[in-house]
Order: sequence, then C-alpha cells, then structure tokens
Amino acid sequence: MSELRVVQNGAVLVRDGVIEEAGTSRRIENLAPARRAAEIDAAGRIVMPAFADVDVELVAPPVRADRNPEDGSAIRLISGRNALSRAAAMASERARYGCLTVGATTSCSADLRSTVKILRAHRALQSKPLRIRSVYSYRAATPLEELSGRWLPAMRRERLGSVVELSATADGGSAGIKQLREAALCAADAGFAIRLRSRTPLNAEALGLALSAGAISIVAPMDAHAEYRNPLAAIGCVRAIPATEGFSEALSSASHIRKAIDDGASIALASSFRPRENGSFNMQFLLHLAVSRLGMTAEEAIVATTYNAVCSLRLSHATGSIEPGKSADLLMMEVADYRDLPRRAGHHDVSMVMRAGQLVSRRSPLIPD
Repeated sequence: MSELRVVQNGAVLVRDGVIEEAGTSRRIENLAPARRAAEIDAAGRIVMPAFADVDVELVAPPVRADRNPEDGSAIRLISGRNALSRAAAMASERARYGCLTVGATTSCSADLRSTVKILRAHRALQSKPLRIRSVYSYRAATPLEELSGRWLPAMRRERLGSVVELSATADGGSAGIKQLREAALCAADAGFAIRLRSRTPLNAEALGLALSAGAISIVAPMDAHAEYRNPLAAIGCVRAIPATEGFSEALSSASHIRKAIDDGASIALASSFRPRENGSFNMQFLLHLAVSRLGMTAEEAIVATTYNAVCSLRLSHATGSIEPGKSADLLMMEVADYRDLPRRAGHHDVSMVMRAGQLVSRRSPLIPD
C-alpha cells in the first residue's frame, strides 16, 4: 500500500484501548458513546498511526573502543538485569519519538546464552510500551544441527520469538545460499517465519530463496531484479529499506524503489538503528530522507513507516492504521499538514503518544515569544 486515507476535521473514538470509530468530527461527535467520552483537542494538528521500525537493536552492550562490534561476544559481559535496564531505556526513548512497534533483533549476540538473554528482555518489555516482534538473527557459524537441535527448540519452548532472520551476502555464492536454504527449512519446520537481511542488494539466487522460503520481509537495499517483485508481493513479502545502507546509493536506489512501487511492491522503511553505530531512530527524519533522497512522496513515506512496516512484522491486524478494531496506537503531531512532516529535517514534532488508548508521552508545544 502507498496511499493515505486522509480525513479533514476528523475524530477518533477510543474505548478500552481499541479504536471504536473513526471519521469526520461531525459524525463521531453525534454518536452516543462520544457524548460521555473525554476529549483531547487536536485542532490545527494531525493525528496519525504510531510509527513502526522493523529493524532495531533494543538490547546492546556498552560500546568499547577495544572490542570489535561485530564479534557478538560483548553481550556476555552484561547481566540479564543490566540488559533489561538498557533495553527499557531504549524502548522508552523510541516511544517518546512516536515509535510503538519494533522488529527487535539479536544481531549483537554470538551464542545461545546471550541470545536467550536478549529475547527474555524483549519478552519482559512487551507492551511496556512497545509492541515487540522478536527476530532471531541466525549466524552462519552456528551449525545446522545445533540450530535445529538446541537453538530453535529453546526459543520455541520459552516462547521467545517467532521470526528467524537469515543474513545474505553478495559474495556468499551457491554454498552460502545452500546453507541459508537449509537453515530456512529448519526454521520453517519449527514454526518460525523467515526474513532475509543484507547490507547489499540481493542477487537473483537470494531473491529466489526468499520466494521459496515464503519470507515475510526482506531488509536490504532495493535490487534491480524486477522479475521477482510481483511474485514476492503475491506472497506478502514486504521490502524494507534500511537507512544504514539503503540510502547510500540514493540515485540508483530511488529508481529501483520507484519501479518497485509502480510494480505493486510494498515498501517499508527501517532505521536499522544500532547503538554502537552512527544513525538515528527519529522516524520523522527517516521521512525526510525518503522524500529528499529516494524520491518517495510524503504519502508513500508515511505508509512505509506505519502500515507497511507492521505488515512486514505480520502485525497489521493489531496496529498500523486508524481503523475500528485496531489498537489505539496514535500520535499527535505539531503540524497542520502531513506533507510538512518530511520537510522538517531534524525536527521531532510528536507532541502526544498514545499506546492502546493510554497516554505514554505528552509535551507542550513550543510557543514563540
């Protein structure tokens, strides 16, 4: 999806944390339940679904100059309590910036014990205030027998996650794809969903793997293989563009993304924020980058950070749009026109965050002298 459903002078009726009605103010205010409801005035502002970020680290060890951030061993140095505390601080900050749904990875972990530590932190923080989809990041160094015999059963037994992420590389070759295919089979047999992650555009072989594995999403810069777009869209695979790599070749990325959208592909945007790397988790800044560097429209960028993003996590039944029956995960933004959001680079216009009908964060707007 790439279009917004904009209602001028609109209103949302929320009951018990769930959206009961949405539409014009005149219609909603005349409903019997609305006459007894508490009112939040959003005049001169916009109300929109909360942001979703499909690729983040919530649990990460302290950054140390003497340690390779890619070796995955540093997470062993922190206790479970410390891991939970660090993740809670990150979750609170994400919510303050209007992001209430995340796909949280275990990419900083290299062993089962550390992976379980991260996933337990995710579980403990569920709905406090984030909606978390835990993503186990499979490392090729993990033998397949250990994956199927220890790792996946442990995660399934404790209900610690439901998505396995496979990392594909441009130079992985057929042998690498063969191992990923076997890992995908192990994960699918154990009841896990599959997604692919790559720092570079996927080649045809990796896209074929995503298609055959029924991947729910691909987190990678957009590729030029148009022949896979319709088949992947048909199975509901969302293409998530990571800000860390997907915007680096903006000119070619823009043309590939435009063709993919025109071909009917669902595009999401991800901050791919890692505390140990440069980057931003301000999703409004991501809107600016998408419009200014990738040539997306404001409507496409907003959908890519809300509805399409939750689709990539298989959570669109619960959130991602303002529709009756969905959780009231809503933002009030200090702009009068949604098209202004991508124009305000570096701004943080979220003045109110509502999670399931409860206020999570509220700040007073800036009043100039």
